Amino acid sequence: MSRAPGSPAKRRRAWHLALPLGALCGGADAQLLQDPQTVVVPPPPPITTAHSIFARDSTIPVADRMLPAFSAQGLSVGNFDLYPGLTIGGLYTSNLYADNDRKRSDAALVIRPQATLRTSGGPYVFSVYGQGDIRRYATHGSENSQEGLGGAEGSVAIGPLSSITAGVNYGTLIDPRYASDSPKDAAHPLQFDQLNGYLGTTIEGASTRVILRADVTRLRFSDTPAYDGSTLFTRDRDRTRYGGLVRVERALSPAISFYAAGTLNKIDYRYLATGNLQRDSWGYGAYLGSSFDVTRLARGDIRLGYIHQTFQLPGVDAIAGLGALGTLQFFPNQLWTFTAQGERSVQDSGVPGTAGYVHAGASLRADHELRRYIIASVAGGYFEDSYRGIDRRDRLPFAEVSGTYLSRDHWNARLGYRFLSRHCGCNSGIASFDDHRITAALTFQY
Repeated sequence: MSRAPGSPAKRRRAWHLALPLGALCGGADAQLLQDPQTVVVPPPPPITTAHSIFARDSTIPVADRMLPAFSAQGLSVGNFDLYPGLTIGGLYTSNLYADNDRKRSDAALVIRPQATLRTSGGPYVFSVYGQGDIRRYATHGSENSQEGLGGAEGSVAIGPLSSITAGVNYGTLIDPRYASDSPKDAAHPLQFDQLNGYLGTTIEGASTRVILRADVTRLRFSDTPAYDGSTLFTRDRDRTRYGGLVRVERALSPAISFYAAGTLNKIDYRYLATGNLQRDSWGYGAYLGSSFDVTRLARGDIRLGYIHQTFQLPGVDAIAGLGALGTLQFFPNQLWTFTAQGERSVQDSGVPGTAGYVHAGASLRADHELRRYIIASVAGGYFEDSYRGIDRRDRLPFAEVSGTYLSRDHWNARLGYRFLSRHCGCNSGIASFDDHRITAALTFQY
């Protein structure tokens, strides 16, 4: 799930590429990567003036709007632009350990510095970025944490509408208590290092484009102390993911296109599981999909296909069947954006005794511009994770409400509530929880 800081416009351009990648290409859960970004960096200068027939930018979603009076101005550093930012806020959680058997509430101070340095123009874009997350709890100091992520990415034009993109990032991160593979008896949250790299190219003509991409992600966990004073061996979660994508797309008009996509993945675990069990797996997906933008009222990218994941874990059947991933946005007017998302995919797992699971569910989000500088959002959804190798099925409902004030002096304030839950009728080693979280953040940027 790792991603670099960037503008909403930049994320929109990456949307069509990211959808067919499916599972097995992102990082593990991490506080730094899960929480919403509030620093708004302007979009990078275009590396070409040509307009793509596959662009889906006729309407900008409410949550992605770049208000000139609010977005960062930046500092000129030679041929580069520097965009620094700092978020200071607070967090209240009603279930600190994500365990209903030992509920504890607490509040924390959260500090998040961030900076992006990138080229200011030319037939290429190159940026270096870094961000951090520091949390200090009022009562339970064992949950204090600090995370950091840094990297570089670039894109160079090789034709009017074609380009090569590459990037690498490294992070020292925290596996939050609510993560599926967080040990119930750990005295501290798990720490892990993530190294991710990718290389891709887009070759586009008048009405056809081909997208190729390869990703590699390496995860390395640190052993952690248990409540009883012993040491938990958690390095059995160490693994390397390899992923590849081929997507061939044909535009019927500026409003709609159809595509075929294929994915490959391979998961290599560094250590054998308890009992010398092999947990490696490999898989593929074949999809047909469509990307469309209908009369500025609805925009979407939806794909359906067949997924297959083979596990080397003895006695574990392969996952095979429907694969789906889609996003549909509806714009009834300029003040509202409704976003529906659905997914059925295969994810790799750090949970002992299993090598993967089926992740399926859907969510709905509504964003409303109350005033020109005030945005309100509400979202909810339900997902299920069905594991292979152990008797475990997680039910994961969530809901959230937030409000963001965008200042004309390039700062913002955000207040949010989020409900997280996991319910599992499995063995006693897996914690079920309900957690109510309140966050408040003030972000300064230049």
